[in-house]
Amino acid sequence: MTATLGLIGAILAVYLCEAVFRIDGSGTLFDPGISTLVALGALDKSLVVEGGQWWRLFSAPLLHGGVPHLALNSLALLFAGAALERVVGPIWFAAIFVVGALGGGLASLAINAADLISVGASGAIMGLFAAALVIAYRFPMQSRQRRLMLSGSLGVLIPSLIPLFDGLFGQRIDFAAHIGGAIAGGIVGGTLLGLWHPDTEAPPHRKTAIAIAVLGLCGAIFAASQVVATYSSQTLAVHVIPDARLPKGMDEIRARSAELLAEFPRDPRSHIYRAVTLQGDNDNAGAEREWRAALAEREMLRAFFKPELEHLIRVNLALLLKESGRRAEAAAMAQPVCAFKGERQILLENAGLCRR
Repeated sequence: MTATLGLIGAILAVYLCEAVFRIDGSGTLFDPGISTLVALGALDKSLVVEGGQWWRLFSAPLLHGGVPHLALNSLALLFAGAALERVVGPIWFAAIFVVGALGGGLASLAINAADLISVGASGAIMGLFAAALVIAYRFPMQSRQRRLMLSGSLGVLIPSLIPLFDGLFGQRIDFAAHIGGAIAGGIVGGTLLGLWHPDTEAPPHRKTAIAIAVLGLCGAIFAASQVVATYSSQTLAVHVIPDARLPKGMDEIRARSAELLAEFPRDPRSHIYRAVTLQGDNDNAGAEREWRAALAEREMLRAFFKPELEHLIRVNLALLLKESGRRAEAAAMAQPVCAFKGERQILLENAGLCRR
């Protein structure tokens, strides 16, 4: 069972990466946490559909949400290998895994709510068992091979496609991925069964299977490269105030500025809210400190916000410095904004901080 053991080894290695590259404050060794999973390539509808990160279809099946999830899928994959790989060979086994994974991922995106984060090899495994269920009919009706493949496949597929154990181990089950993977695997199994000559031991179209397996491998490698490229910004994302928690007016800003700054000290907006509050209390020294702290978060400003936010910070800090009599320092702070036409440039020109 070369392919089976290779795939189990791959998902174990990926889970080790989840433990090693776990984002600070996200989950534990036995439960990586949502932030870590998203950073490492989990299926997130907004990132895939709106962000164009289709490579997550290849990375998500290799990730797992915890040790129980990993153990169950590894065991199921081992059973699938025993049922199917010996019949179709390692190349077609790997190809069906890839097709089931992609089918499960696409179904998850199409059916699930936008806020569901999906990981795991379950869709691919359902594809393997569905293919085994169909290919079992290649063997004589009373044969032991046919009985074992049918009973083994149905024993996994029936409970996996019916939402009886949702929430087991505290995690939701992506039944859409199960269904999508099973349909995709069943289609491949049916196609193979129709093309497979009764007198031939090996399944046909080996080159097609190799192409599909190579596609899966290349997709996984590309996904890994994208994870490496985006990991640093994803680790920063945990420091961003969620949209639902943003204050909705000046009264709420004043009431919550200290709380937000304590909880999200790296979000420039936390410092902006605190600066506005302190300035309203005539604490100009404290306000200057917070405006400067907001501007110092350059990595966050570049990664998550438009240049206009930095311009806002510079304008307010420049005006505060001018008010305190530090005109040269104020002009230097305003200079990067003066190059951009707009209301803020006009405001700085009127304050004498931009050349007309």
